[in-house]
Amino acid sequence: MSFPSTQSASASAEQTTDTTLTHRAARLASSRAVFFTAIGLIYAIVIVVATLALNPYFSQTWDVNTFIQAAHRFLDGGNPFDLYAQSRTAQTWPYAYPPLHAFVTAIALFVGNIVPILPEYVGARMPTILADIGVAMVLYDIVKRQVNDETVARVAALLWLFNPITFYNTAVQGHFESEWLLFVLLAYRWFDTSRNIFLATIALAIAVLFKQTAIVFAVPIYVGSLVRWFVSWLDSRADTQTIQRSTDPTIQLTNVLTSAILFAFVIIIVCLPYLLYSDDFAYMNLTYVENVPVQTQSWLVALLGITRATPTAMTSDFFLFRYQTIVTMLATVVIAFLGARRNWSLYLTATLVAIVFFLTSRKVMGYYYVMLFPFLIAELLSKRRYTLLTITTFAVTYISLSPYYASWTNHNHWWIYAALGTLNSAFFVWLFLRMTADRRRTTADPSTPLHSAQDDTVSGQRSAVVVILGLFAGAAGAAILQPLISNNGSPIRAPIITAGLESNALIAFAALIIFIAIVIFIAYRATKNIVEASPRMTFVLILLFAPLFFSVYTLTKESTAVLEWVLKAAGV
Repeated sequence: MSFPSTQSASASAEQTTDTTLTHRAARLASSRAVFFTAIGLIYAIVIVVATLALNPYFSQTWDVNTFIQAAHRFLDGGNPFDLYAQSRTAQTWPYAYPPLHAFVTAIALFVGNIVPILPEYVGARMPTILADIGVAMVLYDIVKRQVNDETVARVAALLWLFNPITFYNTAVQGHFESEWLLFVLLAYRWFDTSRNIFLATIALAIAVLFKQTAIVFAVPIYVGSLVRWFVSWLDSRADTQTIQRSTDPTIQLTNVLTSAILFAFVIIIVCLPYLLYSDDFAYMNLTYVENVPVQTQSWLVALLGITRATPTAMTSDFFLFRYQTIVTMLATVVIAFLGARRNWSLYLTATLVAIVFFLTSRKVMGYYYVMLFPFLIAELLSKRRYTLLTITTFAVTYISLSPYYASWTNHNHWWIYAALGTLNSAFFVWLFLRMTADRRRTTADPSTPLHSAQDDTVSGQRSAVVVILGLFAGAAGAAILQPLISNNGSPIRAPIITAGLESNALIAFAALIIFIAIVIFIAYRATKNIVEASPRMTFVLILLFAPLFFSVYTLTKESTAVLEWVLKAAGV
């Protein structure tokens, strides 16, 4: 009788192991494809249905109409380089961004015109919907690489996509923040994993060609690269083993400078034809944006009230308003420098940059706050800090819809808006401190106990999913219920409920509460979340937002209008 040799048995075992791993990888890839297809379709359907249901005040905002008009410069046979001159002449709110969003919107409208099923104001949102899904996929990849946990990576995608802030940006305002955020995330991912500064450069340039704001998120890469090069250069000159070589020695000064030149070249080559055609491009992208009135929900309202020349002025000659762009950029450089010296991740640094932008910019509307969340999710989920993410989502959901000081408000109430804005800013200062003061190791580090902190629990992860999904459901549900209350009145004036529609409003509000309860119940059942927080407590927390969602999305009343009505009724 003969027996197989040890070598033959070992080869057979290795072949079996390889086959098993191949089958496992194939199953995982198939499961991942099903997961992203499912959540992408659900998200797209919810956004489209909500957009169709919303009052035209939101579904067809000035911004959306501006984007559509800009896109038609590429479609109607005219001169596309005339985009800025035409927009400046024809639009109340002209197109004040680099040309790339107008171009991709034109593609979306062209495709939509082939099979004209949806109106243009829905078609104009398609690039943003696709970008939202793209951000979810990139976040999945980033978090998967950080923690090597499939579940946590999928949670990252879910918490971005089914987030009330993302919903507000895409469905309600029709803005395109996720388009440039997608390319900033790609740049960070490529640079962070391979130190490939040239791929990152192209991605950053594309991001800036969508929106000027993206340039502040390019700063951490360039400042970080320069700091790493300088430290490596000092290390090489010191010629000692006592100096910690934690920086990347592959960073070369010539690479950084070449990247900066390439970054500028890509932007210039796209924008130069517009710049040469007329002065409108420079005016709309630089001067116009710089001179907008104060539109923010921060402490700057208090500063405006103290420093402005007249009681109704919406701007001031105070240096922080006059040189806001310079102040914001200098603060960004300081944060990027500190991040490089303290070895912060790019995602932490970008989170802090977003916070500083909120605190220093004279224009921060509700749709701006979405720029915080991709970086926040990437950073916090790598540490499994679910509680901080949940708290931030609660707070920013309120801030994005909170009352804001505007030219149409009662200017005698400016101090109330200043107080509210200061409280909002206080939260962001607190978040800044929390992000920098409590920097635990990632859970991928085996030296970190899995349950070393309250956040590091499976139940904490499930609670975050249920709470944020509940907020998303509340916002989307309120928007979809809007047709029950056909409000043709002004969104910024009383009455809050149109006469004769009181019963409809009561029915719609009851339906919203029931819908939120059903979603929370299903989410709890699906996640088997019975440990960290009870469904009743979660329902109560989300229920606090129901009146806000209802007044804004269903009644189509700005929260500022509601506040003004309350103050007038109280005799203030």
